[in-house]
Amino acid sequence: MTRRTLKRQIRKFVSVMMLLILIAGAAKFSTEFGCPLKWLESVYKFIIDMSLLIFTIGAAYLANIFQQRSNFITNLKDEWHEIVRAKSSLIVYLDKPNRSVDDYFHAYQHLSQCIDYMRIVYRNVGETDKYIGKYPYEPLHDMRRSIESVDPRKGQVTEDALLVARADIWDAFNALRERFLEELDLETPERPIIAAGAKRKKKEGAAV
Repeated sequence: MTRRTLKRQIRKFVSVMMLLILIAGAAKFSTEFGCPLKWLESVYKFIIDMSLLIFTIGAAYLANIFQQRSNFITNLKDEWHEIVRAKSSLIVYLDKPNRSVDDYFHAYQHLSQCIDYMRIVYRNVGETDKYIGKYPYEPLHDMRRSIESVDPRKGQVTEDALLVARADIWDAFNALRERFLEELDLETPERPIIAAGAKRKKKEGAAV
């Protein structure tokens, strides 16, 4: 469950609860002001009698949507770990001085699995019963196309081609990172170390 879906579900829940409160309040005060509509008093008593059940259903509903959100975030983090490992496998392959076809297959397989793992996190954009839709994060396929451009089975691969593929993979990864991690609601650390070359400030020893 994405953040947007979660907020939408919570708004629906709050709206229903506020509506019940307004109905109960209107029914309660109508009796105080001698409203001739006697059935309003029955409505108020019914809501009061059912309040425990309403509270139980509401609590179960909230627990369900927050559990869905938690599962989504867990799957999202797992997929990001796979993306990082796939990117690292590709970069290591491109940087190796003695690359073999088996090395290529290993890196390519890792990326291919990562692309398919996305299916447990997101569905395609614009997917319907009739249309397949678009893959949600095309930079992963950009990385695939880049590594395919230096497939050793196609013949001799030049160093320039390797450098271009490496740069393209990094560009695709950085583009993906800017959008993919937004759902995690990352915050700035309260005590960041932003100075280059920082060293430990504590001295050796112990306070006695």
